[in-house]
Amino acid sequence: MTVAMRRKTSGAADGLHEVRRVVSIVPNWNRRELALDALRSLAALDVPAGYAHRLMLVDNGSDDGSVEAVRQALPDVSILALPENVGFARGANAGILSAVELGARWTMLVNNDTLAQPGMLTRLLTAAESRPDVGIVVPTVVYHDRPDVVWPSAGMRRPWTLAAVDTTAHPPTTSPYEVEWAVGCCMLVRRELWEAIGLFDTRFRVYYEDHDLCLRARAEGWRILHVPEARIRHRVAASTGPGSPEQAYLLARSSIPYFWTHSRGAQRVFIVFYRALSLFRRLLEAALGGRPAFGRAHLAGIRDGLRDLRAGADVPSIPVVVVGSPAEGGARSTS
Repeated sequence: MTVAMRRKTSGAADGLHEVRRVVSIVPNWNRRELALDALRSLAALDVPAGYAHRLMLVDNGSDDGSVEAVRQALPDVSILALPENVGFARGANAGILSAVELGARWTMLVNNDTLAQPGMLTRLLTAAESRPDVGIVVPTVVYHDRPDVVWPSAGMRRPWTLAAVDTTAHPPTTSPYEVEWAVGCCMLVRRELWEAIGLFDTRFRVYYEDHDLCLRARAEGWRILHVPEARIRHRVAASTGPGSPEQAYLLARSSIPYFWTHSRGAQRVFIVFYRALSLFRRLLEAALGGRPAFGRAHLAGIRDGLRDLRAGADVPSIPVVVVGSPAEGGARSTS
């Protein structure tokens, strides 16, 4: 399928200046209607002059007709159809690699259960281009059915526990400001960041891959910005189900390599003790609440997380793209 350029500008681009490509990547697994809605909202985004916007669906082996539906309804969307469900991290990595090959300066990862507001991309790009060490930029995420309520999605960390403290519900300013973590629900990432630190660690099939990325990025000097005025609506946990045993399993599994990798010395001892108490509380709640499936899911996740930890990190790298190269200057076709 030939990839068509999607571009809507608020003014004509100066021919003397480079057109900067943004590729929005929507990973999907068996959520046909949600994916269509997400892609339509992205197609309607305002795009500032000097930028070109492409849309990409990364389908994780769906069997609900997602690929066919998107191909028919949105023929300009580039489709990367994977043969099986490889999880968010691997699927996103495949999309990022394809986007870089298409010459993307920025890649925007967007959940398939979201609806972007028209001005979101313009606001994100304005903040992103404010200084060269800005590597990740995120909007305010609100609940789909309660758009006046903010879903926690970025903020600071407690140093001893690595616990995430949200600042998006009550930001310190209406202007873009620096944060220490952000979730991958909607995340605009500079290409040079991927080149510098690699892609998502594929040990994190789902959950914690975004927190891991943020810690690695900040360790290399990259800034992460939250843009309060940029907004996107989110149907929370539509893929795994909010509060489902599957979600409990995935969270427990990814938590093991995450907390072990990013802690040291006395902090690691404290975190192991803290997380063990948290596990005991969750198992007790599951038992007393008549939900044994949740307890089994937690234990299975910890077991498999320990296996992932022993296997070691798996962070794919990408080739460095030189500005002005053929990849930067022209579109490619995919089939």
